[in-house]
Amino acid sequence: MTDDRDSSGVAREAWAILMDLALAQRRVWLEAGAREGLTPPQAISLMKLRPDAPPSLGDLAKHMSCDASYATALADRLEERGLVERRVSASDRRVRELVPTAEGVAAQGRLRAAFTTPPPGLDRLSPEDAEALMRVAEHLAEYADPEVAATLGVLHAPPGAPAPG
Repeated sequence: MTDDRDSSGVAREAWAILMDLALAQRRVWLEAGAREGLTPPQAISLMKLRPDAPPSLGDLAKHMSCDASYATALADRLEERGLVERRVSASDRRVRELVPTAEGVAAQGRLRAAFTTPPPGLDRLSPEDAEALMRVAEHLAEYADPEVAATLGVLHAPPGAPAPG
């Protein structure tokens, strides 16, 4: 780092580079969804589902920032594909939850693998740089949305908790 850049400016530049790298992976994510026969909203919806904490259709609509009718259409398509099933909520019989089927869980695994595959070049970092990157990632994870971390199947430490591992 040169003396004429403050840490805030360097952080902003680093973040811009990381965002460029993440957005460059968009093609990989879109192709992974297409291999599953899913549109991007369908793939994102599927990734949101967890057998241990199935969302309601209303929860899915909130997560997708859409209205309930669109969330229902997403659920219909996933159900038609055999990736999810609707079930009555144990806590409120008026509410329907979306639960991934075994095929849905397998598709989630394939999508998750694509979503978490690092960009080219990351595997060529020196061990020291890889460790430094991991320290930064663990620090930033303290501020991440735990629902997003759960969707991607990565560990997440809540604010103030020690980093995992």
